[in-house]
Amino acid sequence: MIRSLFLLLPFLLFGAPLKIIDLKENNDVVSIVFNKNIQSSQFKKYKISTGIYYDVKAEYTLKKYTFRLKNENFITIAQNSKNIARIVIQSKKINTLNFKIKKNTLLLSFAKKADASNTANNVNNATHSEISNLFNSISTAKDGSNTAQNSQKPKGEQVVRQNNARTNITRIIVLDPGHGGKDCGANIDKICEKDITLSISKTAKKILESRGYKVYITRDSDKYISLTDRTKFANDKNADIFVSIHANSLPKSSKNYSTTSGIETYFLSTARSERARKVAELENKDDIEVMNYFSKLSFLNSINSQRLLASNKLAIDVQYGMLVNTRKLYSKTIDGGVREGPFWVLVGALMPSILVEVGYMSNDDDLEKLQKKNYQEKLAIGIADGIDNYFLKNF
Repeated sequence: MIRSLFLLLPFLLFGAPLKIIDLKENNDVVSIVFNKNIQSSQFKKYKISTGIYYDVKAEYTLKKYTFRLKNENFITIAQNSKNIARIVIQSKKINTLNFKIKKNTLLLSFAKKADASNTANNVNNATHSEISNLFNSISTAKDGSNTAQNSQKPKGEQVVRQNNARTNITRIIVLDPGHGGKDCGANIDKICEKDITLSISKTAKKILESRGYKVYITRDSDKYISLTDRTKFANDKNADIFVSIHANSLPKSSKNYSTTSGIETYFLSTARSERARKVAELENKDDIEVMNYFSKLSFLNSINSQRLLASNKLAIDVQYGMLVNTRKLYSKTIDGGVREGPFWVLVGALMPSILVEVGYMSNDDDLEKLQKKNYQEKLAIGIADGIDNYFLKNF
């Protein structure tokens, strides 16, 4: 009897292991419910380029889930390692996050003004290497047998369903450096687009591989590849996403030749604007056979609505990632936006696919930046961050 009490003493003193047993959302307030009372000191807070994340020593008994709140705010909860649950919060206005604890429940919401008194006190600045696997390291947690039944939920609250996300597999990414070989792409003062896109793509490949992705590149040297062979390559590799990397330029006859600048991201669709149409014509012109091969009807039929929507989401995340990172060096980097366009290099891809224009070579400032290795690295990190965010939100 005495021996039994002795064995039970640690449990009686320290209690059962901390667990997250339930999630719910009501009026844009996310509630994370633990099996016992919690304190702010148990949460370690880390900064990332798109927001923050909290690590807490606890078992997450549900499956990875993402709450999509108003104003492009996202909160994702998952098991990061055996003993650590991770709460990732992405927001353009992260300083408006309210972090409140009420007994055994963590309440997260966004307000018009930040309530600094409610944020966790233990803040650590994570280095790039420490957070490089932030999203890819999140694994599928166990099924939660402790989850309360739906009938017990107060009316009006959103009950989290089990998420069948494929979180424990290696994602396959295909990067496509635009142009190559006989196709210089944009050519300004004997500086070829093909060289800039190859350099950025190689850097992005290394960064993505360091984060656990399987990455293929359509060309790793100065060689010509047809547009159809690029997407065929991605399809043959069973890629999860396809990213074609380019640099823009305006014709010298354009009245905005030297003034237009900025970063743009496109996904496949019929052109909705004159600007998008002209960019598409520029990127399509070196493979006329492809344009002849795809009739207007076959082109329209090739656009699967679900894939189009996924490509749109990917474009938004990559565009945001590039802007956040490049503005660390040049705060006035222009946001050219996410646009639709009939880019033949994306036709035939069986996965979400986008084309990024990393800047305008016809603009002196953009051209100067695009030749700098530190700026190319920021673009590459931005592309990688965008890919991270896309998988975080959608799988």
